Amino acid sequence: MDIERLKKACISTNATIREAIEVIDKSALEIALVVDDEFKLLGMATDGDIRRAILRGADINACIETAMNKNYTVIMEGTPYDTALRLMSERSFKHIPVTDAQGHLKDMILWQDIIKPRKKTNFVLLLAGGLGTRLRPLTEDVPKPMLKVGDKPIIETIIEQFKQNGFTNILISVNYKADVVEGYLKDGRHLGVDIHYIKETKRLGTAGPIRLAKEYLVEPFFVMNGDLLTNLNLANMMDFHMKNGFDLTIATKKYEMQIPYGVVRMDDIAVTGMDEKPIIGYFINAGIYCLNPKLIDYIPENEYYDFNVLINQAIDNNLSIGSFPITEYWMDIGQMADYQKAANDYYNIFG
Repeated sequence: MDIERLKKACISTNATIREAIEVIDKSALEIALVVDDEFKLLGMATDGDIRRAILRGADINACIETAMNKNYTVIMEGTPYDTALRLMSERSFKHIPVTDAQGHLKDMILWQDIIKPRKKTNFVLLLAGGLGTRLRPLTEDVPKPMLKVGDKPIIETIIEQFKQNGFTNILISVNYKADVVEGYLKDGRHLGVDIHYIKETKRLGTAGPIRLAKEYLVEPFFVMNGDLLTNLNLANMMDFHMKNGFDLTIATKKYEMQIPYGVVRMDDIAVTGMDEKPIIGYFINAGIYCLNPKLIDYIPENEYYDFNVLINQAIDNNLSIGSFPITEYWMDIGQMADYQKAANDYYNIFG
C-alpha cells in the first residue's frame, strides 16, 4: 500500500470516535489506525469495533481509546508475503499492519486487495414502487429511485453497492412508473447483475411486496428502500445477521438533535440539576433489513403492510431481532433538501 493511502487511515490518540468514523469513510479501508507522533502503532479500530462501542452506549465524541482494539496482531517488516496471507486466511483477518522492530507503522496488507468479493447467492429486494410525492415536481415523470444523483439514478448506485459486496441476485418491486424502471435497468446484465421485477398491482407498503417475492427468498435476504444512498458494507451486515442467529436485522443510524433550551432534571418536584441545550441521540430505522425466510409467513397476501408492523409482530412472537449500526455515509432522500445534499455529497462518497 502506498504511504499516502496508509496515512489517510491514521488518527492520533486524542482523536474522537466521530473522527475515526470519518477516517474509515474517507479511506474506504474499514479501519482507523491509531498512531503517535512518531507513527508508532498504538491501536486499531474497525467499523465493527466502533459499532460495538456505540451499542455499549459510548459517546460518539469520546476519545477513540475507548473503542480501539489494543490487542491486535501485526507482522514484522520483511515477513514473506505468503506467510502474511496464510495468517490472514487462518484468522479471518481483513487487515494486518506491518511494523518495524520498534513498532512503527510501515505498511498494511488488505484482504480486499487480494481477493474479489465472493459471489453471494442471497437475494436483494429493492423497493421502488412509491409515489415520491414529497419530491414533486421531480417525480411527476419518473419514480423517486430513478432520480439522478451524480451521473446515474439512485437505484443504479444502490445496485452497484450490492454488486461490489458480492450480491448480484436483485429483485425490484415496482408500481408507480414501473415502465421507467424496467426500461432503464432491463435484466441487469449490463450492470453485471441479474434483475427480476416484482409487480405490485396496488400499493403494498414497505413490507407487503416481500410476500410477492416469496418464491425467490429461500435463504436470508436483504430488503432495502430504493431511495437511500449509503456506502455501508453490506456483506458485513449479512455476516452479522447470520453469525448472530437473528431472524431479522435492522440497519440503524444514530440521529442526534440539540434541545434549544436548558433542560431541568427533577426528582418529583425537587430540582436536582440543569443541562444547558443538551444533545440527545436515538437510533433510527435506516431502511435496510436482513430477514430470514420464515418472516414472510407473517406478511398477509395482497394487503398494504408496513415494516413497522412486521417488526412489532416479530417482537410479539419472540423472534430474535438485531440492530446493525451504520457508521458509514447514509442519506434518506425523502425531501428536496435531502436530494440536494445527496447531489453535493455524491462524488466525495461514491467517486
